[in-house]
Amino acid sequence: WPDTTLPSLQTGALAELLLVLLGLKVPGAAGCPTDCVCYPSPMTVSCQAHNFVTIPEGIPEDSERIFLQNNQITLLLRGHFSPSMVTLWIYSNNITFIDPNTFEGFVNLEELDLGDNRYLRALAANTFQGLVKLHALYLYKCGLSSLPSGIFGGLHNLQYLYLQDNHIEFLQDDIFVDLVNLSHLFLHGNKLWSLHQNTFRGLINLDRLLIHQNQLQWIHRRAFHDLRRLTTLFLFNNSLSELQGDCLAHLGALEFLRLNGNPWSCDCKARSLWEWLHRFRGSSSNVICESPERMHGKDLKVLRVEDFRNCSALNFGRGGRGQSSPLGGLGASSPDAVGMWGMRASSHIGYVRTFIAGLRFSLRQQVCGLQVALTVSGAGWFGGFFSY
Repeated sequence: WPDTTLPSLQTGALAELLLVLLGLKVPGAAGCPTDCVCYPSPMTVSCQAHNFVTIPEGIPEDSERIFLQNNQITLLLRGHFSPSMVTLWIYSNNITFIDPNTFEGFVNLEELDLGDNRYLRALAANTFQGLVKLHALYLYKCGLSSLPSGIFGGLHNLQYLYLQDNHIEFLQDDIFVDLVNLSHLFLHGNKLWSLHQNTFRGLINLDRLLIHQNQLQWIHRRAFHDLRRLTTLFLFNNSLSELQGDCLAHLGALEFLRLNGNPWSCDCKARSLWEWLHRFRGSSSNVICESPERMHGKDLKVLRVEDFRNCSALNFGRGGRGQSSPLGGLGASSPDAVGMWGMRASSHIGYVRTFIAGLRFSLRQQVCGLQVALTVSGAGWFGGFFSY
């Protein structure tokens, strides 16, 4: 499988010593913060691993690269840095708050690593506004449970976005719509339980999408419709029992697919996925059946057409969330549903009252990752007036 590890961001002590010996570093020199090391061309300030609790004073205004990782810094405020900055590494600190204006006017900033700040938990929608040159943004292990609408607005040059190992449960529609040059999106290790039709809209150049180790139960059949250049998709270790072949039909460039570690249901609704897997020419993991009992432990990929011989076209599960609803009027944001009501009434002589012998409501929602069936049954008496 492709390597998904983070790039090495640490600068070793040996490398620092070598640069000092070569005269490229000037520790403690004028214009360099105390306990930091500075060197020119480009102007670089290294203050890593010195237990700073605030941004050190005296960082030269012309600094382009600032390394503040592995400290105890808690706040980022406007004025801490100058707009000449190109690279900021401030991962593995104790940041709890970032002033939304901290990076205002930083049109030269290309790489921003805020990862492993576990107490950050929330970001303002305009935190990254105006960072027109930003190509790498690291927000992994930041305790984030949600992302505000528009937080990535205008980041047209962003190529790498690291959001893994947070607590994100839901992604708003069009949250990534401006990221037209994004190639890597890492979302694994969150708490996502659904992917909607427009979750990934606009990601026309995405190459790698990692969503493993979430809690995904269903996926809209058009969730991946813009990802025509995607080569790697990891969905393993989720809670998917169904995934329609239609979901994957848009992924013409796909080379690597991992679906293992899900409780797959290999009944008739799995046939469209089985058909798609038989056509797929890339590398895919096994798809071990959890149910029905006769299929338990088998790999969906190696099932034969005879295993689906009792399936009619209606049972292939080709429907999806997002189809037109026979009921209509559900609203654009509502799950498609088919509601079926059946009632039987009988009159009792001498009384104006009706016996509801059977009340059945069935809500069926077919989506790529889950089919939900809700049934409510009941019986009751009423005379002239009924409320439920």
